[in-house]
Amino acid sequence: MKYRALAFITVAVTLFVGACDPGAKDTPEIAQRKAACKRLDEHIFRISPQSRSRLDGRSEAEQQHQIDQLVAKVPIEDVEQCAAAEPAVIACMQNAADIAAVRACIPPPKKG
Repeated sequence: MKYRALAFITVAVTLFVGACDPGAKDTPEIAQRKAACKRLDEHIFRISPQSRSRLDGRSEAEQQHQIDQLVAKVPIEDVEQCAAAEPAVIACMQNAADIAAVRACIPPPKKG
């Protein structure tokens, strides 16, 4: 799925995150970071060429509805991994004008 691949971009910057207790509540900081990741997903869908066909020619309200549907399909695991990413990387991606710029924000894998 093209849209799942785009969502993967947002988590490609993260390291492996251990299993979480499903009953655990998020701290306010984690909740805030997850909200930032959802905004990042929205931004990526808006700038993605694959999403443009769903958005072009629609009103702002219709575009937002389409974006909301796409963001809702992003797996929670992807959002959690994004929330574990460095804030500077998320900020870089949020400011990216296109998908190539989003990819440029992803740091190289750590050695060792």
